[in-house]
Amino acid sequence: MTTGNPRRRGLSLIAVAIGAVLAMPAVAVAQSDEIVPDESVSGEITVAMVGNPQMVELQNQLPDFQARYPNIDVEVLILPENEIRAKVTTDVATGAGTFDLVTVGMYEVPLWAQLGWIDEVGPTLDADPEYDSADFFDSIRDGLSLDGKLYAAPFYGESSAIFYRTDLFEEAGLTMPERPTWDEVAEFAEILHKPDEEQYGICLRGLPGWGEQGAPLGTVINTFGGRWYDADWNAQITSPETTEAIKFYIDLVTNYGQPGAVSSGFTECQTLFLQGKTAMWYDATSPSDVNFDITQNPYADRIAIAFAPTKVKDPSGWLWAWAFALESVSDNKEAAYKFMEWATSKDYPQLVADSTGSWGGVPSGSRASLYENPGYAEFGAPFNDVVLESLASVDPLNATVFDDTPYQGIQFVQIPEFQDLGNRCTQEFAGAMAGSQSADEAIEKCQTYAEDVAVEGGYK
Repeated sequence: MTTGNPRRRGLSLIAVAIGAVLAMPAVAVAQSDEIVPDESVSGEITVAMVGNPQMVELQNQLPDFQARYPNIDVEVLILPENEIRAKVTTDVATGAGTFDLVTVGMYEVPLWAQLGWIDEVGPTLDADPEYDSADFFDSIRDGLSLDGKLYAAPFYGESSAIFYRTDLFEEAGLTMPERPTWDEVAEFAEILHKPDEEQYGICLRGLPGWGEQGAPLGTVINTFGGRWYDADWNAQITSPETTEAIKFYIDLVTNYGQPGAVSSGFTECQTLFLQGKTAMWYDATSPSDVNFDITQNPYADRIAIAFAPTKVKDPSGWLWAWAFALESVSDNKEAAYKFMEWATSKDYPQLVADSTGSWGGVPSGSRASLYENPGYAEFGAPFNDVVLESLASVDPLNATVFDDTPYQGIQFVQIPEFQDLGNRCTQEFAGAMAGSQSADEAIEKCQTYAEDVAVEGGYK
């Protein structure tokens, strides 16, 4: 049994020519002077957003939206990933209608669309010819669709990759391959780990949560030849391959990772990387813009990017998009659509670049047109090739080495029960990282949780 869109997703390679072109000057523009306000739409909308840098920048750009739609009042709630996810899930599940627009991803969208919690947005967005939803990458659009219908507008998309400090590698006489293995990464981490100097070999998410620790760990499980369930929905956490992957991850972050790993999610790892305290960071590709922006990262001229590490399964990156979905119970849909269109438009990245003087705050990874922009192409030259190939090569229907895996999803299992299952399992693995139990004990508990889900969910 599978949940979500069963058709095979078109994942055509994204061919983008990134040549030696001159960047267009990033000059602040008085956007409001060019705007003809639309006063025909009014209302009050509440938007729930995850606290990632691109979303924070979106909040900074709200004056532009207000200039365009002076009769629409916007209230924004920004919280860390685990917190916003819990609030949004509760809101849509109960029909409370606290929010009009919510940021969700590829795990939630097909499930919530099936339950009628969010509206199909494709027809309304496509009614504006300038919006151009065909500009979205196939993998991103398909991941936010059910039965070919778009249910969320992508703000930015991402796969996963490993960032590293080129100067530290050179000093140690090391060379990062373009396509490293996890065994190589572990060797590098051991050599580069100097905790007495506040230099850690690698930063990995240890914070419990299916979308926090669970995301990178899930890709490690896949590439090690493991999976959550076999074809008959028998739990596979205690299988040799899955066990090896989990123990590898726990050992790597415990021995050569950041201190207090169980409190480190995406935000904490990015902070450490920007502070120059970690030699490597395996995570989403979306922070590339910030990582390589010298105005935000003092080490920007001393870093590089490589493809997600592999072991058996290649490629091993994940696929995700933070996207805006419209709650079905919203009483302010017309106003909400105007915000959705503005935030996910082809023009929004240029607005950010012009107003900030940098491309480092733009949402990337979702629209092909951004990579055709000369300014962004030059800015992104150090990382765009890796990002685009990673996005194009991953396949949620073939995330494991097996042909008969019964679920779709790369860093998650796309069934309703996985949110709880992933949270519980990552809590147990965090306990092993913290030393409150052994890895074997954590794995055995997760196996039991997964078996219970398969039976109680009616999958076997």
